[in-house]
Amino acid sequence: MAELSARQGRLGEAIAIYQHLVRAAEVAPGTDPRVAKWQARIAALEGGAGAATPPHPAAAAQAAAGQREQVEPAPAAASVAPRPSLVINDPVRSGQVIYAEGRDLIVVAPVHPGAQLLADGNIHVYGALKGRAVAGAHGARDAQVFCLALEAELVGVDTGYVTSEDIAPAVWGGPARVSLTPAGTCAVVALSAGKRGAPATTNPARRLF
Repeated sequence: MAELSARQGRLGEAIAIYQHLVRAAEVAPGTDPRVAKWQARIAALEGGAGAATPPHPAAAAQAAAGQREQVEPAPAAASVAPRPSLVINDPVRSGQVIYAEGRDLIVVAPVHPGAQLLADGNIHVYGALKGRAVAGAHGARDAQVFCLALEAELVGVDTGYVTSEDIAPAVWGGPARVSLTPAGTCAVVALSAGKRGAPATTNPARRLF
């Protein structure tokens, strides 16, 4: 997913995804041998190496702006105003990656298989969620994912996640809420009155991607 963003010229997104993977590996038991590779890729992207294929000039300019914004020091927490949610009105197609940095993500359309959603806050999908969605991407363990029809390939919060095989049949295909338990596993609960949502959990040792 990070390399797809880099190839499309969205260097800021690619760097953020790699940083999330490094964070997740650091809190997991043991040492993930891929951490050094991810850190090297972050350094290459921040140094302007980017993807192997040069992006379109307009995309490169947009990515550079996002990259500059990310490396600037954040102001003091007391002076930071909440950022408005990122609202996506069009269907999210296969291969698309949407990242809501420092805010919630609202998608008022279907999310197709192969599409990817990332948000530092909550994720709301007012349609079918058939791709991947991870809320709380930078450690917000109280973030959640809400959708009208849960048919996700993968859905999670912070470093916990479930795949389509983990989701209980009683919850599959209906309105659902995904949250992180104190144990670090994901709970999936049906929101509709007609479907009783026995939580679907995953082994906390499983990591994103």
